[in-house]
Amino acid sequence: MELLFYILRFAFHLLILLGLWLLIKPFIERNLHHLGQKLDFRINRGLRIFGKRVNKVNKGLWLYRHLDSLLYFVHRKYEPGISVLRFLARSGLLFAAVFLSGLLTLTELPGHLSFNNPFMEGMSFNKGLPVGGSWRFPLFVAAISATIPYFRMRYVYAQRKVKGSYDLLDVVKIATKFTHLSVDALLMKTADFLTADNVLKTPLRLLGASFANYSNERELHEEAGRFSRAIGTTFGVEFISDLLYSEKEGTLYLKNSLMLLNRSMEQQRETILTVKAGSRDAISLGLYGNLVVLVSSVGTFIYMLKPDVYFRLQFQTSVGLTFLAVILTGLFISFVISIILSKPKLDYH
Repeated sequence: MELLFYILRFAFHLLILLGLWLLIKPFIERNLHHLGQKLDFRINRGLRIFGKRVNKVNKGLWLYRHLDSLLYFVHRKYEPGISVLRFLARSGLLFAAVFLSGLLTLTELPGHLSFNNPFMEGMSFNKGLPVGGSWRFPLFVAAISATIPYFRMRYVYAQRKVKGSYDLLDVVKIATKFTHLSVDALLMKTADFLTADNVLKTPLRLLGASFANYSNERELHEEAGRFSRAIGTTFGVEFISDLLYSEKEGTLYLKNSLMLLNRSMEQQRETILTVKAGSRDAISLGLYGNLVVLVSSVGTFIYMLKPDVYFRLQFQTSVGLTFLAVILTGLFISFVISIILSKPKLDYH
């Protein structure tokens, strides 16, 4: 009952901090918007002025570049520079909120909590002891909480990367109808005709704006390369190469190039669907078969050894915990591999 009371108190602390965040959010958002625009302008200006000589500076901004490349493909309302600072600010505020809430909750305890193996010793509570080093556990929980948005973003990025390889086929089909226009107008028109669930809709608009407003070829190639890297397929590279060539030489042969690209993508899509249909049983077995075997085996052992004996052997011995960790790791790896095989990218390999 006491544990439930302190969980509720922790939730109330989070609620108070959330209210404070809502009060200062408009001010922070306004400053982040201004700071993000300034940061993106300075980085792009350095690239335009110094070119390759600014690479040493870019290496110092690897975190910014990494998050920017992820948000470029994940965030539907992506804004250069601003989206990265907004993501960092939210992660930092999440870290601070969880840390302060946990620290306030632990310092209000009348005794001292010590956390051990939950299956062997559990959580002990010693009355009357001072709370020394109470910041360590909230710091650990806050660090884990702050990384959750990043790992979620990486997962969404991986999913959208696969979907984007198939959505590129729709882009090519629609773009073929507007090859009489300039490249920037073609991209904008294509983005307008894409459905809302197409993950390339926002990147295509940004690419069209780049073709319309670039100041030198290096800047254009940088934005075009970012688009093709986001898709990560040979077809994406071919699509960008056709656009860059048409921007330089004209759109006279663009329609034929896009039609050939569309035909190649359709053929590869049919090949992938055929192979996937032939290996569907093996993929399903990797997804759910191991889990079914594990559940049935554990149930059999519990029935034969009785629950108290099984749980003692499984969770209160080093051998049992080691085998459990190995089994869960193997299940996770098998699940990830099956997910990758069940949704291959639309590419030549």
